[in-house]
Amino acid sequence: MSQSTTKLPVDNWTTEDVHQWLMTDVKVHQSCADRFSEEEVSGESLPLFGKEEIIDLGLKHGPAVKITSFIQSLKAGSKHQSQLPAYVEKWTKEQVNQWLLQHVKVYSKYAARLLEEDVSGDCLVCFRKQDLLDLDVKSGPAVKILAELRLLNKKPEPTLQPILHTSNQTDSTKPTLSELSGTQATEIQQPESSDKTEPKSYEVIEKEPKQTQLLPVKTAEEEEIQQPKPQHVEAKKKETFATTAVPETSKITLEIQKTLDNLSNDDLKAFHFNLQNTTHKHKRIPRSKLENKNSRETATLLTDRYEHMEALQVTIQTLRNINQWNLALELERDTGQLKQQCPPTKGAKKEANQGDKLKALLTCGGNSLDNYDRFVVVVNKSSPEQVQYLQFLSKLKLFCVLDFDPNSAASGGLCHSYRESRVANLHTAIQFQGQTESVIKNLNLYKQTSWVFCNGRQDLDSDSNKELDYKNWLRECCRDVEQLVSFICNPEVLLRGRCLIIFLLLSPVDTEKDPMFDIYKCFIKHKVEENIITICESHSTYLNWRELIQEKCDFDIEHLSINELTLSEINGTIMGLGPLNQTSGRLLPSSGSSAVVLKQKDEDLLTALDVLCLNECENIYDENSSEFREFRIKVEEQFYRGGKVQWLNFYFCDKDKEKPFIKRDKYETMRKMIITQGKDSKNICVLLNLFHDPGCGGTTLAMHVMWNLRREFRCAVLKDNTLPKTEVAIQVLKLMKLESDKPSPVLLLVDDSKETENPNDLVNCIRRAAMEDNLDINVDDTTNCKVIILNCVRSHSPKEQYNQHNRMQNQYITASLTPEEQREFEKKLKELKETHEKPENFYSFMIMKSNFDDKYINDLAHNTLENFDCSTKEAKLFAFLALLNTYVAESEIALSLCEDFFGMKMIRLEAESVLDRMKPYSNLLIIDTVEEWGGYKGIRILHHTIASACLDELERSFSLRVSDICIEMLQYDLFFSFGVVKHKLMLSIQRMLIERQRKKDGDDREPFSPLIEKIHSQQGRQTVQEIFVTASTRFEASASIPQALARYLYLKERDFPEALKWAEKAKNIKENPYTFDTIGQVYKSNLKFNIDREKQENSHSPEDLNTNIKIASNAMKAFERAQELADIAEEPQGDDDDSEDYPRKSYNIYGHVNMLEIAFLVFEILRRLPFFEECNPMKKMYLQSFLRGILNITSVHKEDNEINSGYVEVIKEHEQFLVKLKSEAKENFELLDRYFAYTKGNSEFDTMNHRKVSGLFKKYVDLFCTTPEDLKKEQENKSHLSLKIDIEERKLFLERNQADTFSGILQHLDKHAEEMERITECYAFLQQNVVHPKQNIQVKINYILSNIVLYHLKPKSKHVKSTKTLSDLLNDILQRVGLWHSVPDPYYLALLLFWPSPTEQNTEIGKYVTAIRKSSQKHLSKFSHRRSTIAYFYLGKEQGLKRLVSKSKLDKSFLPKIPRDELAQLWWNGDIFKEEAIMSCLLRVSGTIEQGEVYANYGALKIPVRPARLSGIRSGFSTEKVSFFLGFAINGPLAYDIKYEN
Repeated sequence: MSQSTTKLPVDNWTTEDVHQWLMTDVKVHQSCADRFSEEEVSGESLPLFGKEEIIDLGLKHGPAVKITSFIQSLKAGSKHQSQLPAYVEKWTKEQVNQWLLQHVKVYSKYAARLLEEDVSGDCLVCFRKQDLLDLDVKSGPAVKILAELRLLNKKPEPTLQPILHTSNQTDSTKPTLSELSGTQATEIQQPESSDKTEPKSYEVIEKEPKQTQLLPVKTAEEEEIQQPKPQHVEAKKKETFATTAVPETSKITLEIQKTLDNLSNDDLKAFHFNLQNTTHKHKRIPRSKLENKNSRETATLLTDRYEHMEALQVTIQTLRNINQWNLALELERDTGQLKQQCPPTKGAKKEANQGDKLKALLTCGGNSLDNYDRFVVVVNKSSPEQVQYLQFLSKLKLFCVLDFDPNSAASGGLCHSYRESRVANLHTAIQFQGQTESVIKNLNLYKQTSWVFCNGRQDLDSDSNKELDYKNWLRECCRDVEQLVSFICNPEVLLRGRCLIIFLLLSPVDTEKDPMFDIYKCFIKHKVEENIITICESHSTYLNWRELIQEKCDFDIEHLSINELTLSEINGTIMGLGPLNQTSGRLLPSSGSSAVVLKQKDEDLLTALDVLCLNECENIYDENSSEFREFRIKVEEQFYRGGKVQWLNFYFCDKDKEKPFIKRDKYETMRKMIITQGKDSKNICVLLNLFHDPGCGGTTLAMHVMWNLRREFRCAVLKDNTLPKTEVAIQVLKLMKLESDKPSPVLLLVDDSKETENPNDLVNCIRRAAMEDNLDINVDDTTNCKVIILNCVRSHSPKEQYNQHNRMQNQYITASLTPEEQREFEKKLKELKETHEKPENFYSFMIMKSNFDDKYINDLAHNTLENFDCSTKEAKLFAFLALLNTYVAESEIALSLCEDFFGMKMIRLEAESVLDRMKPYSNLLIIDTVEEWGGYKGIRILHHTIASACLDELERSFSLRVSDICIEMLQYDLFFSFGVVKHKLMLSIQRMLIERQRKKDGDDREPFSPLIEKIHSQQGRQTVQEIFVTASTRFEASASIPQALARYLYLKERDFPEALKWAEKAKNIKENPYTFDTIGQVYKSNLKFNIDREKQENSHSPEDLNTNIKIASNAMKAFERAQELADIAEEPQGDDDDSEDYPRKSYNIYGHVNMLEIAFLVFEILRRLPFFEECNPMKKMYLQSFLRGILNITSVHKEDNEINSGYVEVIKEHEQFLVKLKSEAKENFELLDRYFAYTKGNSEFDTMNHRKVSGLFKKYVDLFCTTPEDLKKEQENKSHLSLKIDIEERKLFLERNQADTFSGILQHLDKHAEEMERITECYAFLQQNVVHPKQNIQVKINYILSNIVLYHLKPKSKHVKSTKTLSDLLNDILQRVGLWHSVPDPYYLALLLFWPSPTEQNTEIGKYVTAIRKSSQKHLSKFSHRRSTIAYFYLGKEQGLKRLVSKSKLDKSFLPKIPRDELAQLWWNGDIFKEEAIMSCLLRVSGTIEQGEVYANYGALKIPVRPARLSGIRSGFSTEKVSFFLGFAINGPLAYDIKYEN
């Protein structure tokens, strides 16, 4: 084309111009350009031509694609440019064919198709996926070809070897057997004659390093091989190779080099290292000879050092050692023909498609072992030579191994080999008998492999573990093993169709009298034959096995057997299946920005944790394959439809930087909070809460933050919440210390915890475990020794809960998007439209994008349920799901249960069949994997708001109420019969009925579950009771259902007799503090109801009094028993009940509070009697005297009438109970006073009880503490009792002001000085006038403490005595009480007054520390379980009483500058001691840590003190010098802010 012509517009080109453009610019063959001229294609029509029009001109596909590409560039006004290396465009069509076969390794029929269509290199660079599909190339190979093309930009130019042709030219385009699947290979092997044809032989001659010349070698024998020859095939084949083959070593060198060319430089170095250190029987290659060798030189060294095929085996084994399983497999596959050229070996095999058959059997026709949930292996005796090729067992997700080799656990045995890299628990068959759930839990099934010895175990030296002959095995063991098989085949243990049984025959089974054959027969009784496969290396063993099964079981196992591969080939094939092992291993961050490998065996031991690694998701998929792209689309669709987020979702977005994962508004806040706590907190374990609305993305946000912090923390998700917290703590610390001398920080995600108390227990367990585990933790190392628990709490009022907690360690997220978040969701929808079909059907995503719009959700429910037919099973199941998913978080129905519900029989993996059956509702459903019990598939509605809207729609449009659905669900026997997944559904149904939501204004809960509240409001008692009664027959072993019904009856219906009946039923099922408490609550509620009714009716009678006192007496007994059970329990009772019906984790002091309430209800009843009326002072005094036991009821002055006589008779009957009430109330007040004074309250529940007790105490004062005016009048009337009255007056004053106890006086530190002066004055009087020895000692003790408290409130008060006076008095007390006093009070005073100073030392102080510890342990044991004590005083820098600094004084340094909740947090985490106001007035004491104990040192005097925080000291029992601040608590001195001198 002339220069002038090129400048012309295309429309002006003539046919000659087009011809010239094709010849000079496009550079096609002249014949192609001539066709355009012949068809008169001018510039005006040229742009209208597409590929199809060009092919219609008679051009081949290759040139047509090229010309089309150039036309597109012409239309765009740009110059056509290739994005690939220039050498590709120079390839001829033959070279393209060579590249496809030798490097891309596509089926030869596809390569031949491109060859036929004249696809040269300059055409290939223009190809797109559709162009290849149009040539009948399948999607997988098409995507692979294009991916390999792009990779040429990053690789050196490939070496192309010309392909030899046989005499039959057309055969050159046929795929070889190694390239085909099993089916295709069979088709190639069987021509129309049905005789087998021997495959062609191709020769390869070793080339020089830079150039290769390949020459065809044709022999006469070759012609013969092309004909069907059923006989003497092997002999002819050997003759052919003997005639034509070049030296084997040259070929092997070439093959090894080609394989090593695929290794990166680092991987080649790893190959050299492993090769040099090989333990192979051959002599090693010296390190010096391997240095700086390239792949060709390495290959030559190998073949020089080893003999031909041995070099190949060494290479394959070394590749496996560096986790290059795919390359090892390819090398084995590619050298199959070379093996045939060598002398036949014992392991030589005949059938070429067995590798593909093995893959198909293990993967259901896919490429990944993930298609089966679990594998069960049955294996007989093995030899050490075989064991080395059985590494594939470590890759399978083994449920159990049934091993008939008694030597398996010994060195060289199969079990021993497996346990070198994986964890296996060694069991016997009899251990699988018992309750299914107990067996699963006790044997750690699903979490770790169970290795079951089925015929003895020689490494255990006992008669019961001896190997038995067949006759004795049949008699003694067979039954147990058959029961084991029955257990395995239980669909509730291993869901049908999702488990594969593998019989691995490593030694002969010659007769039916073999345990292996008995167990096979046992399996086929329970499993369909298609779920059992056989793998056998020995062909003769296989033939015997097959014949046995065919004869005895009438079934041919040929299609389910592998019998023509060596164990080495079997091992390599399975190890090459996906998911692939990461080449570098799974990595964890370590100190100094380094990384360590997480070994599979270590990960097996972390059964409670799902560990997130540094390189999570990397290098486990072929990301250039079409399968991966389809997989990615499926994973993304699952998430955006409503599935749980996976680490893959974040990984995909990281790979595509232009389409990042949506960052929620709280993302940065959460991330900074975690990093800040990681750096600044001195605690070894920190709890952070994220409160979130259900379905608003709270867990996704937490996992997103964790994903991006996986380089700073060792991250894990708590996947098993059923394990004891102590076990979880041990595993967390193990993760912290793995593979490193220096611990690494851990970030632990706890999802869907309904109570923050639960993780608080875990926090305490982690702190204790760190102390006990000799973990070398330095509290000053703020970057490493840290566990941060990120606790996701699903809540219906997240903002309110956030406001109730410390904001420095809590955050919340609600079902409302910010404007910026809404824009991000709009942007993401556009991105999804580019890669997914109909993303507007991703309803969970669309709900969030609509900002949780009610109209959108309601319209969706209305349109889907438009033709809802209540009579169909599909509609019923959908209604059940809607009910469950609305009222129970994380609920689903197991897929297997749904199949049973529909009567479906599933043999293979057909999970989608249930969704097909559920149409037209299936667009609102999703199938999730449930992690519990080893993992199973469950079906649920996409989003809980959709479920709720569907329930409303069913009621609105079809009059189907929630009660109707609930009752029908309870009537299905299928849901309540025995089974693990059914157990999970039963728990969900139970939760739906009884689980109460937290109130918005505190820690307390609503009285009933939301479902029961709704049914009560709609239909009332009859329906509610019908549901509970039906449920109680379904949950016979649960006390929670009758408890809930009892509560409903006494709170809502006031039917106390019926409520009591159900409360007693609950107690009969399970006696614990809660069931007795329910009985007490029924009585208490009944008593209150009676009192209120009598007030309203203004009537009462002796009969009413008798009834009420009986009720009160029964209530008191119930609460006493509840408290007794709580006191004797070693652990808190909260985990007793699956119902989670109670908001507290232990009953604690709740019984004492209830007993006080009952006492005051009785006092109220008595005060309304005519002769005890409180409005009359004299009658009130009669009541006081009666309740104190100093006045008999018959001595009380009263009118003589019938009704009073009736009252007297009733009181006389119950006098013993009534007279004890006052003293018991006083005891309860004192006990609760100590509880609230000495221990730190952990919840709003404690605060609520404290308020309740304070209110009752005011009533107590009003009733029993007579006013000073009354006493004065009494004193005037009875002057001879003046002293007694003075004493009583002061006692009443102290009692009225809660200063009559040691703990009560301590609580006056933040009250008015004037009141404290009066208290001190009272004690001064009492200590002079109380003569009772025991009373006098306690009065003097209280007097000393009142002086100390008064000094801190008003130092110059005239009532304050000197330190010496108080010390002398205390010395006198200590002389009298010794070191075994029943209460710790005198020893506490000894700490305050006698604590040493640099100038003064009291050598007895150590004895007082020991005494206070013993006394407090006894005195406070009832309520100090797992609670920290409070230090009211700290050691300051002054002398005398001045050196005691009260906590209230320290608090005043900060208030009101900061809010009280922030101040409380500073005390809680110990950060308060960093404040200047604290450091300036407190004295830092020098001490030591020896054998884990802390001591305060004063010269030669060493005083034991306790660390206030468990994480305050290092473990390891290192003797260290330390310093700390000192606080004085009722259980002894406490060390705060411990610092190590070094």
